[in-house]
Amino acid sequence: MKAVTLLLALATFGAQANHEHEESHSHGAHEHGHGLLNFVVDGNQLMIELQAPAADLVGFEHAATTAEEKAQYAKALAQLKQPETLFGIAPAAACQLAHQEIKAPQPEEDHEGHDHDAAHDEDHANHDHDADHEEHEGHDHDAAHKHDGHADLGAIYTYNCTAPARLNGLTAKLFSVYPSLSKLTVQGILPSGQTAAELTPTANTVNW
Repeated sequence: MKAVTLLLALATFGAQANHEHEESHSHGAHEHGHGLLNFVVDGNQLMIELQAPAADLVGFEHAATTAEEKAQYAKALAQLKQPETLFGIAPAAACQLAHQEIKAPQPEEDHEGHDHDAAHDEDHANHDHDADHEEHEGHDHDAAHKHDGHADLGAIYTYNCTAPARLNGLTAKLFSVYPSLSKLTVQGILPSGQTAAELTPTANTVNW
């Protein structure tokens, strides 16, 4: 399955998860300490989408204005570019990161004549530009969106796995990276169907 198809599956699945979450929480989907984790396994590809409040991933939600805040924000974006510190994938599956896309709110100073890469940072490792064009056409790029003025950050990671049959679980190591994050609502699409889970720092693995 092409990466764009996986992205569309994640977008649909993520929208459904957000809708269900909004219905179960009267104050909306944005809840400090609570992130969303969607993943798709198809053939030899694994795609993971993470979304969480900026308050948990950065430490604040307002636009970075001081030099210290800008440095903190840049550090948070750099952390999102190190998925090996955020997720544990079965070594036996031999999965290699092929592409990553960071979903981050646009800095205030870039709102006019902005640099697109500042708000939509991508690592083009083995990336198909035609698929990228389709992805921009079909994928909802509001993953780094706002609910009632509250900013969310996120990222999408695509892996190619040499032994996908040995891919039987996913561990969220990010709880140790982001101490204020206490819960992840997980939605997954597998060859055998769909799965769902709620992960916490003490129960941080979803198996299938």
